[in-house]
Amino acid sequence: MEQKQFYKRRIYIINKSFQFKYLFIILSVMLITVGTVYFTTFYVIWNNVINEFFFVPDAARKLGDIFVKTSELLVAPIAALAIIFSVAGILFSHKIAGPLYRVQKVAEEISKGNLCVKVKFRKGDEVHYLADSLNKMIDGIKDIVIEDKKVIDDLDGITEKLKNAAAGQRGLKKNVAAAIKKLNSTVKKLKKANDKFKV
Repeated sequence: MEQKQFYKRRIYIINKSFQFKYLFIILSVMLITVGTVYFTTFYVIWNNVINEFFFVPDAARKLGDIFVKTSELLVAPIAALAIIFSVAGILFSHKIAGPLYRVQKVAEEISKGNLCVKVKFRKGDEVHYLADSLNKMIDGIKDIVIEDKKVIDDLDGITEKLKNAAAGQRGLKKNVAAAIKKLNSTVKKLKKANDKFKV
């Protein structure tokens, strides 16, 4: 029975520039949101409340103290939110950076001529449709190369026959004509196989 190979995440930061850029965007949005809420809640509302009680010195002082203590209490939750968003950003960006890294490695193998590779993503990774498309592309290229190899083997056999016929010189004209006809047919097959590539 064949066992499935599972890929464990061991390194979460694979593509630093992509993942840190993604993390920066997430944290920027979070901080802008928190800053907007903080400004609206504390500055605008508390400023109006303190101005209402400005002429009552004890009340204004107590409200000012409450404002300062409330502001201090919000530092820990904002820091906790930043940490939570950072971890979530790294984990989520890893689901994109991991597949991109894998595609890069497979492309490097293909550029070396290795068509026996497949793109495999982990279960939780994003863009599985990309793996399917790339695997179909690899299979298509592999089929074309196999077809080309068969045609090349045929050409090799024909040239060997020509060489042998010319060396023996028995019935040379008949053998050469048949070999040329077969060679012409094989060349047309090779041309047709090569026309599948767009250059």
